[in-house]
Amino acid sequence: HGNGTQQIFYARDDVQYVSLHADPVRAYPFVTGFAEEIGTGRGRGSTTNILLPAGTGDDAYLGALEQACEAITAFSPSLLIVSLGLDTFIEDPIADLALTADGFERCGALVGRLGLPTVVLQEGGYDIASLGNNVRRWLHGIGSSPA
Repeated sequence: HGNGTQQIFYARDDVQYVSLHADPVRAYPFVTGFAEEIGTGRGRGSTTNILLPAGTGDDAYLGALEQACEAITAFSPSLLIVSLGLDTFIEDPIADLALTADGFERCGALVGRLGLPTVVLQEGGYDIASLGNNVRRWLHGIGSSPA
């Protein structure tokens, strides 16, 4: 969960923030990222936190990502910035979720189908041996999607 990113845009209605992450009741950052946090003032409704149960694997994560993509499509943004948290990898030492390299590629493909100019910022990911491959697979997925 990008707690700083959420805070920066929390009161804005011209930027949508959507986050898929482990439930903060049991996982970092513990104090923000709850489903009821939807923005404030003009920004009310521009923040969406999608909480995932422990052990969420590829299929369930992709289902949540589809929900996120629907919200993004409804917002009609002109561009997309993805904070790519690779600490969702099944072998990551702090992982609470269980994505595989194949799952990352499928996620990239789903995001690519949005057809938006996209900036990807890599965040999180502490299984150093797999990090490069997971990034490569996600980028391969987004690059293989018809826009």
